[in-house]
Amino acid sequence: MNIITTKRSSLGWAIDAGLTALGWAAFFYLFTRGVVSIVYADGLQPMPALLSSTPLIPTLQTLAVYVLVACVNALLVVIWGRYHKRLFRTLKLLRAPDAMDDDELASHFHLSRNQLHEIQGSRVTVIYHSNDGAISELETDQLRIQPAGNSPVFHTAKVA
Repeated sequence: MNIITTKRSSLGWAIDAGLTALGWAAFFYLFTRGVVSIVYADGLQPMPALLSSTPLIPTLQTLAVYVLVACVNALLVVIWGRYHKRLFRTLKLLRAPDAMDDDELASHFHLSRNQLHEIQGSRVTVIYHSNDGAISELETDQLRIQPAGNSPVFHTAKVA
């Protein structure tokens, strides 16, 4: 499986990096603020060396539930990904087309074999279609043009 990647512009990269840094900073700020508010329960002084852990128990239970939910979600995503990887590998094998020879390919597009080889051998090909969808004209880098009606005869175009 191929992954198509393109190079991002430096502006896009900078925006992405800035938003990511801003998100992490907001997370650490909120997390720290929450921890500080637990430690300073009354707002006046810190709890005495956290000896009275009674206010922390509900918070720790909530955090444990959050961690458990996050682990279950991660497990479901991994199972889903492996299932789809196997499913699409199987479907890809089932849908793999048989190799077509040149005669079948040329007849599929209503071309002669010479026209097909002309297209395959050129670096640039412009294909014009008629109103009914058939190929009406071909222009390749050798500047050969096919007349209407898909005739196997080529006319050479002259460049001024």
